[in-house]
Amino acid sequence: MTTIKLCVLLCMSYCFTSAQNLVPDSSFEKNKFVPMDFSSLGASHVWSIPSRGTSDLFCKCDRKTKENSDKIYSEVDVPQNNMGYQNPHSGTCYVGLFVFSHGNYREYLQTALNEPLNKNKTYLFTMYISLADYSSISIDKIGVCFIPGKADYQSSDVITDLSPVYMSIEREVGNDIKNWHRLSVTYKAMGGEQYLLIGSFVINQIRRTKLKAPKEVKSRINQKIERDAYYFIDDVSLVETDLKEPIDTMNVVPDTLKEIHPNSLIILKNVLFRTGEAALLKASRSELDLIVDYLKKNKDKNIEISGHTDNSGNEKSNRKLSTGRAKAVADYLELSGIDRARIIYTGCGSSRPVANNETDEGKQQNRRVEFILR
Repeated sequence: MTTIKLCVLLCMSYCFTSAQNLVPDSSFEKNKFVPMDFSSLGASHVWSIPSRGTSDLFCKCDRKTKENSDKIYSEVDVPQNNMGYQNPHSGTCYVGLFVFSHGNYREYLQTALNEPLNKNKTYLFTMYISLADYSSISIDKIGVCFIPGKADYQSSDVITDLSPVYMSIEREVGNDIKNWHRLSVTYKAMGGEQYLLIGSFVINQIRRTKLKAPKEVKSRINQKIERDAYYFIDDVSLVETDLKEPIDTMNVVPDTLKEIHPNSLIILKNVLFRTGEAALLKASRSELDLIVDYLKKNKDKNIEISGHTDNSGNEKSNRKLSTGRAKAVADYLELSGIDRARIIYTGCGSSRPVANNETDEGKQQNRRVEFILR
């Protein structure tokens, strides 16, 4: 039986739903100056470092050296810098952290929230993460803490007195250095939390990546000892949600589709389209047929479909195209015997990328359709 990977995300990220992001400057754009060197998170108007670790801010820079007018001066330029090559997930900036290094050294970042969290309310936290090109190791998970006041630790050691909620890096990112990966987790508030703090706390596994900086690159990642795990982070979000339990990525076979939590967002990665077209590729049919089988066996369930595009063309056209793609899937389901009254569809344009639009592979992943089963 063929196994398919259903990336089951949380329903509040769905484009039908709008909610206030409680994280100010979620993509690290509001800065006092363009950083030119490492350890410059202090340039941010919003984000700060809660310990003696030296977190980094990366931004696009056009300043040239005096000696060579073709060479960028900044060591933390975007997309090419001394930690690797990566475009922002959005905007022009992102941050970088050593989440594991020599001894107990760790780097963190924190920010005040736009408003305190409400007691017993559930919040969905999301962020995008990418493994740096020259990171010699990777770790299994990263955490986020919600705390009542600003943290100020007088060492660069791992923080041990907080209670983080964890997101898997190993499963979602692995050794992929090309793409941004969305991590998410839910949190039930104690009430009054006014700050969030991101970093690594308890680590269960570290793995060698076999990645290494070229000799001519002056990377801060140690090139002689395989000890450093370094990640880029962008687009941090915290929104209130009605969902009470976190839902994780899982591998399922057709017979286990019934185990999917209601109101969960599902991405079938092989439901794909060519650039500028709304016609389904033939490779899409096998996964759509699994949904057809599920809906036929569960006649009390309805399906909501959202279409998505890459960033080619203008957004008005993308919205129209994404609606056409969602309709193409709706039509396929109806032709396969599903009552049209059980199907809702809409288009989200290019507003919800799941991969880097700078590559052909990333663009193809962004030309997708997502589902919610209700």
